[in-house]
Amino acid sequence: MGERAKVSDEVAERKQAIQGMFNAIAHRYDLLNHLLSAGIDVYWRRRALGMVRVGTPGAILDLATGTGDFALAARRLQPQRIVGADVALAMVRVGVPKVAEGTGAPIRLLGGDAERLPFRDSSFDLVTAAFGVRNFGHIPDGLAEARRVLRPGGELLILDFTEPSAFGFRQCYHFYFKHVLPMVGGWISGNRQAYAYLPRSVGTFPQGPAFLQLMTDAGFIANRHAPLTPGISAVYQGIRP
Repeated sequence: MGERAKVSDEVAERKQAIQGMFNAIAHRYDLLNHLLSAGIDVYWRRRALGMVRVGTPGAILDLATGTGDFALAARRLQPQRIVGADVALAMVRVGVPKVAEGTGAPIRLLGGDAERLPFRDSSFDLVTAAFGVRNFGHIPDGLAEARRVLRPGGELLILDFTEPSAFGFRQCYHFYFKHVLPMVGGWISGNRQAYAYLPRSVGTFPQGPAFLQLMTDAGFIANRHAPLTPGISAVYQGIRP
C-alpha cells in the first residue's frame, strides 16, 4: 500500500469514528454544551459573529453545524439564507426542529462532509464553523473546500477551543478539561469516550499562528485570530481573494 493510500485510509477511519461518536451523543449534546461551558459558549458564538467583516452576507454556510446552534446565532447577521452541514446525521435530526422555530432567515440543515461539500463554487458570502474544524478528517481539505464555495471577497470565520497559556489558569483548565468534563459528560451522555476525546482533540489542534498558516496555505488572505476568555477559545478569520 502506498503512503498516500495509507494516509487516506487513516483519514477515513478517523472521520467514521468521529461521526459515530457524535451520533451517539446527539440526544444530550445541547444540554451538555451549555452545562459544561456554564453557558459561555453562547457568548463565544455571539462575540465571533460580531467580528464578521463582510457586512451583511446574503448566504451563509455553517460547517460541522451539529444541532444548528451557530446557524441559529447567525440569523443576527440578517442574511437571506443559511445552510448548515454535518456528517453526523443524528445531530442534524436533533437540529431540524430547532431551526424551524423563531423568525429570520430560513435555515436548512443537511448531511454533508466539510471536505467534500455538495455545493457549487462561489455559492456563499460567509462560511462559518464553531468547535468543528478540530474534527475534520484532514483540515487542509476542509479549508480548501471552504475557499471553493466562497464567493470572491467572502469570509471564513472559525471559532474553536485553544489551550490557555496563563500560569495557574492553565492548570485549572487542564484539571477541569481532562478530569471533570469527561466524568460529567460521560455520566449524562452515557459515552465517556466522547468527552475524553474533546481535550485530546484540543491538544492536537494547530493553534494561533500555526492555524493561520494553514489558512494562508489554503489561499485565504487578511488572516487574523483573536483569543477569547482568556485563551480558552479563539476566532480565526480570513478572506477569499
